[in-house]
Amino acid sequence: MQKHIIRFVYGVLLLSAISCQDYLEEKPVKDILVPSTLEDVRALLDNFPGLNSNALATFVISDDWEISSQKWDALNPWEQNAYLWQMEVYESTERSADYNRIHNKIFYANITRDVLDKVEDTPGQESRFLKGEAMALRGRALFELAELFLPGPKSQLKEQIKVPVNLKSDINATLKMIGITDLLDMVKEDLEMAFTFLPEEQLHKTRPDKATVKALLARVYLYEENWEEAQKAASYVVNHSDGLLDYKELDTSLPYPFSLFNKETVFYSVTSSYSVTASPESFVNPKLFELFGESDVRKDVFFKLDKDGFPLYKGSLAGTWDLFTGVSLAEMYLTAAESSIRVGNVDEGLDYLNGLGENRYVDFVLWKNLTKEEALEVVLLERRREQVFRGTRWLDMKRFWYLDSNFNAEREINGKFYSLASEEQFIWRVPPYEIDLQER
Repeated sequence: MQKHIIRFVYGVLLLSAISCQDYLEEKPVKDILVPSTLEDVRALLDNFPGLNSNALATFVISDDWEISSQKWDALNPWEQNAYLWQMEVYESTERSADYNRIHNKIFYANITRDVLDKVEDTPGQESRFLKGEAMALRGRALFELAELFLPGPKSQLKEQIKVPVNLKSDINATLKMIGITDLLDMVKEDLEMAFTFLPEEQLHKTRPDKATVKALLARVYLYEENWEEAQKAASYVVNHSDGLLDYKELDTSLPYPFSLFNKETVFYSVTSSYSVTASPESFVNPKLFELFGESDVRKDVFFKLDKDGFPLYKGSLAGTWDLFTGVSLAEMYLTAAESSIRVGNVDEGLDYLNGLGENRYVDFVLWKNLTKEEALEVVLLERRREQVFRGTRWLDMKRFWYLDSNFNAEREINGKFYSLASEEQFIWRVPPYEIDLQER
């Protein structure tokens, strides 16, 4: 197996623990050819540029943003196809960086587990933490596959469409074809096991802890429409937090109002592509921008207007032009609220909503005495506002399709309109090149 590890595990960063900022700025100081010790595994799992980076595709295909026809012409072919929700995204000879990045995460997790099964200190606390991180890593990566390449858990196609996954550390192992039901079961099993191993709090927010795992489980349960479990998982995160930021106290004149690793950051991940996520021609969806009223502080915290009056995004929790695509505390407030309301606990749901609203609006007026339908309308509207450019919109679009097949989105490029109006458009096909590699 060592030759496979040598081919794939390299350039792993050993990062300073002096401070979180220094942690992200530290340069690589050691390469690992064959991980064999706890120190090696620690370095492997601290490779945050690879392991804390989410798929760009889920942002490209979301309806959070728009781009000019001229700028669209300059995008990579796969980005052009994805933006227009085409059925065929990749050319026959084209590889997908996102697809490979997800599988590399799974590979790293599998290697970590193999090493930890062999090292002498396996019963120790550090070994348990590392095993928990590996399980959380694999669970996150498997769920990313589900978001892009599989139908929803209640789809009539759920038994027909499967995605190839390597569950071993040998890259030449036979891939297993897994459907959405089995894959989500694996995700939950990995995350629940991770919870038993991980500490309450980690030294760095690039490493998962118990709250991270509960937050990821909340996403899975929300996707499955398992409202009771989603509420339990999300409320755990809320109850084990330091509370929300009061956006009224932020300096909206700054280029990026948020500080890195602020207290709303449950788990740090980003996605980056200057041509897409930070381009001055990548605008916030105008219809989305119109949802923010003047009393909504997020309007100034999240956005700025360019010289022509088009809204640009600046509200990344990463505090840079990188888009924060990790887990925020506000997302958990919204998940707890939505789940509570959907099972009929409207007042409990409104408590979570009001907790968020007090930190987002000037002269906030409490939401109260609402029917279930009215409360649900409020929480989904708040989710739309709060989660803008956070990497969760595609998952919401997909689950809303299954909740209400009347969901529709539209884009215009070069005078032609393109619609997202069929279930097949929500299910990406595995890149043909990857299938060819598998069959060789």
